[in-house]
Amino acid sequence: MSTPTPSSTGKPSVQSCNRSNPNTNRNQPKPSATGKLAGIKLPSPYVMLLLAPLLWATSNVTGKLGKGWLTPYEMTFWRWGIATLVLTFFARSIIKQDWYIIKQHWLWLFVVGGGGFALFNILLYSAFSLGASVINVSIITALIPFGVIFFSAVIYKDKPHLLQWVGIAIAFFGVLWVLTKGQPFLFDQYSLALGDSLALVTTGIYVAYSIALRHAPKIHWASMMWAMCVAGLIVATPFYGYDLLSNGVHFPDWRGWLMLIYIAIFISLISKLFYMESVIQIGADRASLAMNLLPVFGAVMGVLFFADEHMTLNHIIALSLVMLGIGCSEYGATRRRKFKMVSTS
Repeated sequence: MSTPTPSSTGKPSVQSCNRSNPNTNRNQPKPSATGKLAGIKLPSPYVMLLLAPLLWATSNVTGKLGKGWLTPYEMTFWRWGIATLVLTFFARSIIKQDWYIIKQHWLWLFVVGGGGFALFNILLYSAFSLGASVINVSIITALIPFGVIFFSAVIYKDKPHLLQWVGIAIAFFGVLWVLTKGQPFLFDQYSLALGDSLALVTTGIYVAYSIALRHAPKIHWASMMWAMCVAGLIVATPFYGYDLLSNGVHFPDWRGWLMLIYIAIFISLISKLFYMESVIQIGADRASLAMNLLPVFGAVMGVLFFADEHMTLNHIIALSLVMLGIGCSEYGATRRRKFKMVSTS
């Protein structure tokens, strides 16, 4: 299942910094667009492609872990608050260069960033606070790339390969399997757990966010991330204010602050930088394959980190169906690209 390029996914924009020669041999690593991060040389693109989905998979772990220390509103507010401060400091010269374009597209950045960053996280953290398991959420959110393929075909008249449609159907059946505890044909008689229902809603939000990125302004990825972090912080603020009025002023202990710093820096920023840099160096087609590890990493982490989570037969069947769907979709996407290359040559 390909994770589409920045024009159609939630990954940071690389268009403004990917200007390599199209005649360059795609098997040769391309020059780094970012060079170094805070003076530290970045790892090999293949190491970064392992680390990026691994870091993203820990997002669900921290979402469940954090419910013992913070409310969903607090986690979202502080996550994007810290990320905004970090980017403001390290990327201030880049943001200044892109400021004119940022102002021109402020409404788009506010709506897309507020929804994809703030609302998504508020609902995701709420799902865990209502008892959703990391395993279930990891499998459910595996629908995001399939949703992007489906709605891109509906809205933009994209023409996926037949096997991509087959992959969507298989993966959707896998998600139904886990939601109904192995009884997908009784779905209409089944009452979904509220946490799983919220996870489905977050999937819809991220699909919309991903598709909206087709219309992203052409600015540096750091400027895009900063503007969306600011939007996420603004949208999260009234929810955080409501939480303060309801529960009083509350600050996390040292464990909560460590977790927030990890989420803001490693999950929100560094993982996206790693993925973006890998796309630039080895190409989106090959880099996106690593993102298929997300549901597997997420499910395994749920078992490793939490004693109340167990990989049951239903989970194994559901995860196998999702991975089969991913395989079909990837193969279909590869066939479609080869056909387009032959037809245009």
